[in-house]
Amino acid sequence: MKLIIPVMSTLILFFTTLGVVHSAPIKTHVEQFNVVGAPNNENFKQTLQGILTSRLSPDLVQLVEKPDQAELLLIGSYAMFGKIFSLDILIKNMGNGSLIKVFEQGEGQEDVIPALGRLARKIDAELAKLPAIAASPSPLPAASQVTLKDKYVFRTEPLTNNSGIWSSPPLDGVFNSIAMGRTRSSGERELFIAGEQTIRAYLKGIELKLVAEITIPATGKILAIDTADLDRDGLPELYVTIIDREMPRSRVYQFDGAAFVMMAENLPWFFRGIGHDIISRTIYAQEIDNSGKYYGDIKELSKSNARFTTVNPLKLPHPGNIFNFNRLIGASGKDNFVVLDEDGYLVIYSSGGSEVWKSSEKYGGSESFFKSESHSSTRSSRGSNQWSFLEQRIMLLKDGTLIVPRNEGTISFGNIRVFDKHTLFAFEWTGAVLKEKWHTRQLSDYLADYAFDQVSGEVLLLEVIQKPGIFNTGKSLISINKIN
Repeated sequence: MKLIIPVMSTLILFFTTLGVVHSAPIKTHVEQFNVVGAPNNENFKQTLQGILTSRLSPDLVQLVEKPDQAELLLIGSYAMFGKIFSLDILIKNMGNGSLIKVFEQGEGQEDVIPALGRLARKIDAELAKLPAIAASPSPLPAASQVTLKDKYVFRTEPLTNNSGIWSSPPLDGVFNSIAMGRTRSSGERELFIAGEQTIRAYLKGIELKLVAEITIPATGKILAIDTADLDRDGLPELYVTIIDREMPRSRVYQFDGAAFVMMAENLPWFFRGIGHDIISRTIYAQEIDNSGKYYGDIKELSKSNARFTTVNPLKLPHPGNIFNFNRLIGASGKDNFVVLDEDGYLVIYSSGGSEVWKSSEKYGGSESFFKSESHSSTRSSRGSNQWSFLEQRIMLLKDGTLIVPRNEGTISFGNIRVFDKHTLFAFEWTGAVLKEKWHTRQLSDYLADYAFDQVSGEVLLLEVIQKPGIFNTGKSLISINKIN
C-alpha cells in the first residue's frame, strides 16, 4: 500500500498534466519539409511530411489540411552534412505567433524513419506542456478595412463597378513576377506573368483570358519582368531578366496584342522598371560579375530600333542594387534613395550616399533567387554555390506615396526561405522620416510580386497559394484591389 499511493499520485499528476490542460486535440497542420543536401528533394519533402504526420499522437493532435484551419503549424526542415542529418521543427502558435524549436539528429538513411519517430515524441512532449489554445480571432468581415488615413482605403469587399477586389481562378504553376501592359479601347487590360521558364500574356476584362505563352531555354531562369515603351510607338516592350549558366542573358520582347516578338536576346544586364506608367517608365540595368555580385553603377537603358545601350549612370549607396531601391525627391529638390538593406530594413540615403533615416521594423522578403559559384581563396578554386535573393519592389506613386510589401514566415537555416503571409504598407517621406500612412490587413499566402495601375488606383497582387510538391506544380493567383 505504501508503494501504491506514490505511484498513483504520480500517475494522477502525469495524466493531469497531459490531459486536463488539453480538453481536445489541437488543430495542427504539418507543412512539407524544406530539404537540403538530399537527392530527389521534391519526393523527399512529402515523404518526411507523411511519416512525421503519422507518428504524432492523435490524443494531442487533430490534423487539418490547410494552414488557415490550424491552431498550430509545424514547419520542418531536413539537412544532410556528409552522413549526418538534422531534422528541425518549428512549432508555431497561430494565435499568438510564439515559436518552439525541436530537433533530432541521426546518421545514414536507415536512421531517418527512427529519427522521425523520436522527433514526433519530442513534439508530443512539447504539445503536452502547452496551455489550452484559445480560438484565433475571427477574420475581419468582408467589408472591413484597415487604414491609418481615410484618404487611402484598401478595400476587401467584392468587386462592384471597378471598386473592391477581384481574384482570378487558381493558375497552375508558381509564378514569380507580374507586369502590366496597355489598357485597350475595349477596357480590357494586358497582364503579363512569368515563372522560372514561362511567360504568359493575359487579357483581363470580365474574365481572365490567356492570349499568348512562350518559354525560354531550360538552362535559363526568369528572375523578373518589367514593361515600358521606350521608343514611344504605342506597343509595350517586355524586359525579361534571365540568369543562364550563372550570367545574365536577358531578353526583350514586344507584345503586339496577340503574340510575343523577340527584339533582343543575350543582353548582359538585369532589369528593373521604375515609373508611374509604361510611357514614363525608366528601365534601369545592372551587370553582375563572375562571382554573382552586382557590378558597377545602375544605368538607364536606351533603345534605338532593336539596339539597346546603357546611359546616365546612377551611383547607389551601399547596399543598393538593381532590385532593392527607388528614388525620392527631397525637400531641396535633390534625389534621396530608399533601399531595402540585406536585413530587410528600409534606409533613406542622401544623394551623396549618407544615411538619413532607418526603419525600426523589417520589410520586403522574397523567395526569388539566383545562384552562382563562389570562389574561395583556399587551394580549391571552386567553392559552394552562393545564393542571391532578389527583393520586393519599392513603388512610388504619383502623389509621393511609397508602397512597400512585407512577407512573413520562416527563414530556415541555409538558403531555404518559406513565406506564407503578407502585408502592404504605404509611407510618405516628410523630409526627415518615413511616416506610415496605412497598411492592409495581413493576408495569407506568399506575395511573389505586385503592380500598380495609377489611372484606376488598383494594386495587382501575384500570390503563390500552393507551394509545389511531388504531385503538383503549385498554384498562383492574381487579385486586383482598389486603393482610394
